[in-house]
Amino acid sequence: MKITRVEAIGLSTRSERNVADGTQDALLVLVHTDAGLIGIGEADTSPQVGRAVLEAPVSGDKCQGLAAQLVGEDPFDRERLWQKCFYRSYKYGRMGAALNVLSGLDMALWDLAGKATGLPLYQLLGGAVRKEVPAYASVLFPEDPVDLGDVRHKAQRAVDQGFTGIKYGWGGFGYEPHRDYALVEAARDILGPDMALMIDVGMRWDAQTAIERIHRLRPLGPYWYEEPCYADEYETYAAIAEACPWARVVGGEQEYNRWGFRRLLEWGQVRGIQPDLARNGGITETKKIAALAAERGVPVYLHGWSTNVLLAANLHFIAATPNCQWLEYNVGDSPLRWELTQEKLPVQNGTARVPEGPGLGITLDWQAVEKYRVF
Repeated sequence: MKITRVEAIGLSTRSERNVADGTQDALLVLVHTDAGLIGIGEADTSPQVGRAVLEAPVSGDKCQGLAAQLVGEDPFDRERLWQKCFYRSYKYGRMGAALNVLSGLDMALWDLAGKATGLPLYQLLGGAVRKEVPAYASVLFPEDPVDLGDVRHKAQRAVDQGFTGIKYGWGGFGYEPHRDYALVEAARDILGPDMALMIDVGMRWDAQTAIERIHRLRPLGPYWYEEPCYADEYETYAAIAEACPWARVVGGEQEYNRWGFRRLLEWGQVRGIQPDLARNGGITETKKIAALAAERGVPVYLHGWSTNVLLAANLHFIAATPNCQWLEYNVGDSPLRWELTQEKLPVQNGTARVPEGPGLGITLDWQAVEKYRVF
């Protein structure tokens, strides 16, 4: 079986706003073969930028588009093709959009391997250590930090739907201490003392602010503080960990490749990492990242705020990875979040089941794809 072409499909709700919602657009990456099988992947990046990464002409040995690296190749050669793409994009890549697109290609190759063998992805990854994955609801704080009713409504909905926890992030959080406290308090009032409450700070604090704010919020018992600072500020992460040893500080959705995660683990002293299979290098690279974390006794909490394509990949990866815990489950209302696949991958009684079909175990809903397609 040989790869014949790589197809980029850009999707958009055509209503994008300057808010932290990754489901306003999407980039699907399809890898076609001469056997008629098509691998499905997702790259979490700007669709237009991602298409350029795929289609760029040769501009040197380390500056080439990635689609051409796969055409004519055997899709089972995932590790070799990952290294080839990483090298051929090294001049403009290593992180950012190039790794996002490589992630989507890698995901599609794993999906192809499953379809060719008739096996679900979790079996290709070594077999399931769990087939029912605990899930937490993932929501945004309101843009207006005074809107505590929105916070309470989302908390009550998560309780009613049986989630094991809820994460709030971005929006109007992180700017003023009294309003931050009020936002978290509003959620805790509905959730009660035992349900896990996670906070995604959105990289808005420096070390001093983070330490002061974490002390202030301690009575409300957040389960973790996610990305309190910029991804590259490893010294800030370490300072927070030293000053607030009781707090679980996590990060990594903006981090890239195994070398970046090694720095985050060793220099940043985080207590959980959050790689994104559609951003940081794909399934092949994240297996290595998870192993780095396992060596240090650190759990992996996959990031995932996009379509059901990524959600399916996350389910398989969590199922097959012992130190990978908790599924992030975006409960937003974007049509790109819910409509692109025939399988809806629901959460019931706080858990989601791993798809059992070959590969990712999902089928694109082409009517929905064409509805939102922009290229």
